[in-house]
Amino acid sequence: MTLEEALPLLIPLAILQIVLIIAALYDLSRPERRVKGDNKLVWVVVIVLFQMLGPLAYFLLGREED
Repeated sequence: MTLEEALPLLIPLAILQIVLIIAALYDLSRPERRVKGDNKLVWVVVIVLFQMLGPLAYFLLGREED
């Protein structure tokens, strides 16, 4: 598979990844948001470093629902 053939697959994945990171960081930045472990800085690192999996882990495991 050449780069030209892969681009139509890679561009939507890159856009999804960026949107997930932005959404997770926005949700995390809200003052009323509580997270498991009470350490938002750790979640910022997880979200940014583990690009696709980090935001998913945050949304599925990291948030505490009121």
